[in-house]
Amino acid sequence: MSGKLLAGVARAKINPPVGIGKIGKRLFADPIEGIESDLFLTIVIFNYLKDSVALVTCDLCGIPVSVVDELRQEISESLNIPVPHILVNESHTHSCPAFPEYFTDSPEQNRLKEEYKGIFFKKAVETSIESKRSLQPIRIGTGFGHCPIGVYRRERNSKGEDVLGEVPDAPTDPSVGVVRVDDLDGKTLITIFSYGCHAVTMGPRSKLASSDFPGEARRIIEMTNGGIAVFLQACGGNINPIGGIGYEEDCRDTKNRVGAMLAGEVIKIAATIRTNLEYGERTKLGEIPNILFSPLVHKEDNKTSVIKAVEENLELRFVKLPDINKAKLLSEKWGNNLNDKLKQNAPQWEITVAKHYVKWTKNIMKAIKMENPTFDMPVQVIRINDFVIAAISAEVFFETGLYIKLKSPIKHTQVLGYSNGLRCYLPREKDFPKNGWDYDSKYAVPDLVFQFSQLPAAFHPESEQVVINKTLEMIKQIYV
Repeated sequence: MSGKLLAGVARAKINPPVGIGKIGKRLFADPIEGIESDLFLTIVIFNYLKDSVALVTCDLCGIPVSVVDELRQEISESLNIPVPHILVNESHTHSCPAFPEYFTDSPEQNRLKEEYKGIFFKKAVETSIESKRSLQPIRIGTGFGHCPIGVYRRERNSKGEDVLGEVPDAPTDPSVGVVRVDDLDGKTLITIFSYGCHAVTMGPRSKLASSDFPGEARRIIEMTNGGIAVFLQACGGNINPIGGIGYEEDCRDTKNRVGAMLAGEVIKIAATIRTNLEYGERTKLGEIPNILFSPLVHKEDNKTSVIKAVEENLELRFVKLPDINKAKLLSEKWGNNLNDKLKQNAPQWEITVAKHYVKWTKNIMKAIKMENPTFDMPVQVIRINDFVIAAISAEVFFETGLYIKLKSPIKHTQVLGYSNGLRCYLPREKDFPKNGWDYDSKYAVPDLVFQFSQLPAAFHPESEQVVINKTLEMIKQIYV
């Protein structure tokens, strides 16, 4: 062989300071009063000859696009790896802080968030360098498991309206993708696992920072298998954990149970993967004629490794924009709403929401002045030997991820949302209202509230299919 496949991994704590606000605008918005479980930033680097990719995972939520663009650029410079070869995936725990770019807050909160962002970036660069220093020869193996910890969360109430709830009998995608990374002697160095589900077992009444169930799953996997466990958030845009969003102030028991279920499946699948040994030809033991044995033999290490990565920006179109008169009415409506909230000394979350809608109406005005405005949606595909990661910068629904996996020419394909910045939800055409998306409606399900993503309008219902087609095209391109 002219070279060996290498991997390195490093990790850093990214716990927030006490007093910084959580990520939410309405729920999950209280200041953090303590740490329930450590938040981590983990970076895995794979290298073969001149090609490298970096997987950056973090216990954060809703990272703005501008922040991730800046982060990937800094890591690219520190590692000398092209930006399209760097994946940033968030666990989407809601028990974490926001960055200042996420939404404008009070001066004190903006200061805390800016300081936290600076610390996070410094640790990201340091961790990337440490990960590169730890590169060593490895072998990898893959598998899929089954873990029913998720529940479909779009429920219909008695009025036929969509609400955020639970539909226990609805289909989900319970698959768990597992990648085992061992040293050449078969000792586990890294266990990468993916699953699609909102990390909200630690509910909005808790005032503690938490890595939620993915963190508990990692802890158990590491305690059992050794090495470092790395969680990749998959396509959980319409999936909550069983039991829904945590209600109690102290939801640690539920968090630990859900995390244990996921960890148990990962441990089981990882135990079936042998990277350095395989069963050889059956043989007899001595002169005993009627019992056959399958001895373990060392795998031949003569396979050429492959590392590839591609990234493309898709331009998605919006639904029909309102005319200028309608836009002015919306601007007046939400401007008056904000003024009323301020005069009434309304709760902070109501003021925050009103500010978002005011900013949204300004974005509508800007879009109307443009000719055929579009919306960027990056898609990234990474191949490491016989497994592929397809990453989409949105809260992707489980049906989308499942379809891509089924149609992919590569058997072990993990499809991720929540990657390289969070643009918005990516609902399917059938998830849109039958009468079309309405500028005046206040939707109860967040996947239709494009206002919070600061888009001027909903993107066209065809968008999910456009993303699917391009993702599959890129997978086939990288498969060659």
